[in-house]
Amino acid sequence: MFVILLLMLTVLTTTVSLNTRTTAGMFISSWQGKLRLARDAAENGLVNSVSELNKPANRMLVGSVPLNKWTTDDTDILTDGNYIRVKKDSTIYPKPCMYLVFNNPQNPDERSKPWNEYVYKITEQALFMAAASVDTTKRLIQDSENGQFYRVLGIKLTDMDRLPISRANGKAADNAVSYLTITVEGIYSLGTAPTTANPYPPNSVHYTVQQEYQLVPRCCRQIAYPVDTGSTSNACAAVNPIGAYKPEWIARSTSQAGLFKTNQ
Repeated sequence: MFVILLLMLTVLTTTVSLNTRTTAGMFISSWQGKLRLARDAAENGLVNSVSELNKPANRMLVGSVPLNKWTTDDTDILTDGNYIRVKKDSTIYPKPCMYLVFNNPQNPDERSKPWNEYVYKITEQALFMAAASVDTTKRLIQDSENGQFYRVLGIKLTDMDRLPISRANGKAADNAVSYLTITVEGIYSLGTAPTTANPYPPNSVHYTVQQEYQLVPRCCRQIAYPVDTGSTSNACAAVNPIGAYKPEWIARSTSQAGLFKTNQ
C-alpha cells in the first residue's frame, strides 16, 4: 500500500509539474509574441517619425525654431522676406525654395498652385514631437492597425560633439553636422485602444526604442551637402541670390541605436 501511494504521489507531482511548465511556456510564448508586435510598432513609428521631419515643410524647423517653441503658436521666423508664424498648416518655406515637380518647372506661376501650398505646410505630427518631452498631453497616439500603436516620447538635439543643444533657445547648426535623437514607444493592445489620456490600457504591452540620426544642413533646392566637402560656411553661402534661399536640415543616416524598457 505504501509503495502504491508513493507511486501515485510521484505521478501526481509529475503531472502537476508538466502542466505548470506547459502553462508557463504558453504564457511566455504569448507575451513574447505581443512584445514582438509592440517592438514592430515602435520601429514602424521611428520610420514614420523621421519621414515626417524630413517632409519639405518641416525641414527648416530644427535649425530655425528652438524645440520648446514648436507648439507655442507665438513664434515667427523670417523666410522670403516675410515673417511666418510657426504653427500647424503655416507655409514655412520661402517661395524660391519650392520644388516644381509637376507641369513646367520653368514657369514661376506654378508656385501658386494649391498642391504647392499643401506640400509646404508645417504638420501637426512634427510639431508635437518636440512638445512631447515637456507636455505629455501632446503625445499623439498613432494607429498602425492590428492592435499596434506608437507615440513619440520626445526628440532632442545635440551638436557635432554630441553636447546638448538647449531646448529653450538652441538650434541645429547651418554649417556643421548635428544629431537628432528620437524616442518612440510601441504599444500592442488588441482590446482597448490606447489614447493620450490612457496610454496604458489593461493587458497592453509596450516597447520603447531610441534612434540617433545625423542631421545635415543643405541649401534648399540643392542636392549637395556642403559639410561633406569640409565646408564650415552657411549651407546657402555659395548660392545666389544670397538671402533668397534658406538652409534646411535632413535626418540623413543612423548614428546610434538604443533599446529601452519593455512592460506589460
